Amino acid sequence: MTVEELQQLDVFKDLSYSEAAQIHAISKAARVNEGESLFEMGNPAHTFFVILSGDYMIFFKDGTAFTLHQRGEITGWSTVVRPYQYTGTAVALTEGKVLAFDGSELLRLVQGDAALGDKIMAKVYANVGERIAFAQSRTIENESFKTNDISMEE
Repeated sequence: MTVEELQQLDVFKDLSYSEAAQIHAISKAARVNEGESLFEMGNPAHTFFVILSGDYMIFFKDGTAFTLHQRGEITGWSTVVRPYQYTGTAVALTEGKVLAFDGSELLRLVQGDAALGDKIMAKVYANVGERIAFAQSRTIENESFKTNDISMEE
């Protein structure tokens, strides 16, 4: 992957060429096999991922789950958000390819360059917000479903 291709990914699209070059220098493209775990809930967050291809399921302790299918989607953002521990488990549903970033290197760049950090963290926090909203909507739907189930049994 070139620096220009990296800049086409949503999480990095606002970066200047020199900022993207810094990110590119710490990136590693990796193939992922079907059934392979990218990370597991509760483990220290060591790697941030950008999906290049494939389908991935992220699931949580409460039974909530969602899938990632689109090029440029991110996961493993716990590498740059305290307490730096994965809150879910990510498993490949198909073969695919990801761009992997060592969490300590990415955190070093984010903390060491305010402009670069602001751009990346804005994307990460937007992503976190979307996923929290999704999880909350699923919880509301599940509670509604449970309430309807109880009513139907009476």
